[in-house]
Amino acid sequence: MKKLISSLVVVGAMIASPVFASLDEDSATVSMNVALYATITGLDDFVLSTTAISGGAGAVYSGSDTYSLESNGQVRVSLSGVDLSNGRDSVPTSYALDGAGTSYDTTLDVVHNAAHTVSAEAILGDISAQKAGAYSAVITLTVAAL
Repeated sequence: MKKLISSLVVVGAMIASPVFASLDEDSATVSMNVALYATITGLDDFVLSTTAISGGAGAVYSGSDTYSLESNGQVRVSLSGVDLSNGRDSVPTSYALDGAGTSYDTTLDVVHNAAHTVSAEAILGDISAQKAGAYSAVITLTVAAL
């Protein structure tokens, strides 16, 4: 009798349990758009120096600095700068990014996180072509979308 009561309790529990049927369902796509973004960090002032006689005719002054570029897509980095000057006197100055030109593009469809180098070189003219003193110029690195 005890077995029969246990069986009836189990059968009764199964019959009494509510059965939930899905009456409707819907779905949606969740999405987002990540904008192209890039940043340059670590670019500092740097000094050009020479191994020749400082102030001597034709002395070549050079120097460089390292910076980091991080981007989440393809970008173009370009450098703009002017000749080093000291008031009205100036010294012809050339600039390069990674030793080759004043711009570069990162790889298409790839994130980028790497160190790069900006360098400058100034060449003196005749001794009397520029006055003695401190010369400087501002350079600008620009990151742009392609």
